[in-house]
Formats: sequence, C-alpha cells, structure tokens
Amino acid sequence: MSYHRGGQRRGNNFNRGGGGNRHGGGGGKRHSDAGPVDENNPVVLQFREYARELDEKHDRYERIVKCSRDITIESKRIIFLLHTVDSKKNNQAQVCEEAKNRLHTLCRTHFATIAKELHGLDPYQFTRAYTAGMQEFIEAYTFYEYAQSQNISHWKGLQERLRYKIPEPKKGAPVAPAGEKVEEEQPDAEAGGETMETDDPPVELASPQKEIEISCLLSPMDFVLGVGDLSGEIMRKCINSLGSGDVESCFEHCRFMQELYKGFVSVGNPRSRDFNQKLFTLRQSLLKSENVCYNVKVRGGEAAKWGSTDDGGAASFGGMARENQDEDEGVFF
Repeated sequence: MSYHRGGQRRGNNFNRGGGGNRHGGGGGKRHSDAGPVDENNPVVLQFREYARELDEKHDRYERIVKCSRDITIESKRIIFLLHTVDSKKNNQAQVCEEAKNRLHTLCRTHFATIAKELHGLDPYQFTRAYTAGMQEFIEAYTFYEYAQSQNISHWKGLQERLRYKIPEPKKGAPVAPAGEKVEEEQPDAEAGGETMETDDPPVELASPQKEIEISCLLSPMDFVLGVGDLSGEIMRKCINSLGSGDVESCFEHCRFMQELYKGFVSVGNPRSRDFNQKLFTLRQSLLKSENVCYNVKVRGGEAAKWGSTDDGGAASFGGMARENQDEDEGVFF
C-alpha cells in the first residue's frame, strides 16, 4: 500500500515539474510576435544577394535548356535530310551541302548563344542543361561526315568549331552577340591626301577593339554518347541500301559499325550509366546490320525479302544473339 502511494506521489511530482515556470516549462508565456525585419542588416542584405544570384542562375539554366531543345529539333531534321541520299538519284552532293549549311547555322546561332551564357562561369554547372541537344548535334554532324566521306572527325576538331571571337565588352556591359561587328568611322580625306586645316584640336583615332574568345564546352563523354547514337542511323542506312539494291554499301556500313563497336568495348571503366545503355543499343544495331549482310551472302538476290528488321526476319539471327549475348561477338566480313 505504501509503495503504491509513493509511486503515485512521484508521478504527480513529475507531472507538476513539467509545467513549472521557474524551470522554463510549457506553462510559461511565450512571445510569438516578432519585430519588423531590418532591411539594412548586413545578414539580410547578404541573403538578398544570394537570392538574386540563384534566380539569375535558374534563369540562365532555362535559357540554355530552350536553346538545347531548338538544337535537338534542328538536328533531327538534318538527320532526316541525310537519309534522303540516294545513289540512283545522284543527290549526295546536293543533300550534303544543304546539311553542311544548316549545321554551320546551328554553330553560329544556338551554340554561340550558349557560349555567351557560359562566358565567365563554370560550364560544368550547366552541362546537364544542353547535353541532350549536344548529343543530338554530334549524331547529326558525324552522320553528315559519314555520308560525305565515311569518316568522322576527332573530338578536338569539333570543339574548335564551337569557339568564337567577339569584341571585348566594356566593364559592366553584357557580352556582345556572336558575329556582331563593330563599325568604326573613318576620317574623310581629300583626293590628294591633304587634310583641311581647322582651328579645332586634333582628334585621336580610337584604338582597335580587343577581342575575347568564348566557347561552348563539348565534354568527351557527350561526344562518345553522340557517336553511340550514330550507330542507329548507320543501321537504317544499311537496310535502306539493301532495299535500293546497293548491296556493296551494306558491307561497308557493317564494317564501320564493327570498328565502332570494338572501340566502345575497349573502354574499360566509363563510369557512366548512359554509356552502358548506348553500348547495348550499339550492339543491337550491329546485330541487325550483320543479319542483313548474312542474308545477302546466303540468299543473294532474295536478301531484300529477308533483310528486314521486323520480328520475323530478325528471329533467325537476332533471337539467337539475345539468348547468347555474352558468348556471341557477331559475324565479321
């Protein structure tokens, strides 16, 4: 009985202790009304500056994303244009010239805009904003080079095309648009080369304006991923060549894709999830191209009937490849 009473007293004391004003319990009166914020406080001013910088960064990021979308759309259109090359129509030179002009227009406009946005900043903070457009552009550019000469340029050569020289802006002024020229007025002179004497003090000619170099960053991984997308276009070109009766080009396309696949497989540790996906897609495109060449070798004139990429035509070779992906390494011609 005494134990029960003692425990009850201890419980009551514990409950009373939580609300005591002397120990700062919940029973004390709290002041919830905050005073006005001093806008001249250095801490408040510093956080205002942080907010302005973040808003500016987000706005710049969205502008770069918009440019990337425009680059993606135009690059896809150029790829569709390059697929219209037909040996029977003999239109390769005309189509390649039009694709070249449109690619150079992309470099002078959209990529120049991105380069101006990245000037003076860390470009790696914004690479995710335009990586999709850059990869699509790499696919279109390398496909144009392949359609013209069946060869692709080096990564550094393409990076040089994305460098621009613009007049140096004044302090506090925005960067001038790419390609804009500053015209300087030249003094008039007489036919004999004599100048008219006046009482005004001589005017000093302005010194030529300095130029600065800006660039749009092309990371090696974006270039590799864009070249990985090229395999799908070459696979389509291989099948289209079979349909048009150009059998020899099918083997050329297949050999190029085999060399491309060997280069991708030789990469030891890419540290990129996208790279593994591109490698898987490249392997599937290579198997389809090898299936076409296999049917050309075996069936000859009937290869156009069996060289399709549908499920029925690809079941004989592609199905076997899906079952033994780790063992089979393709057919080399």
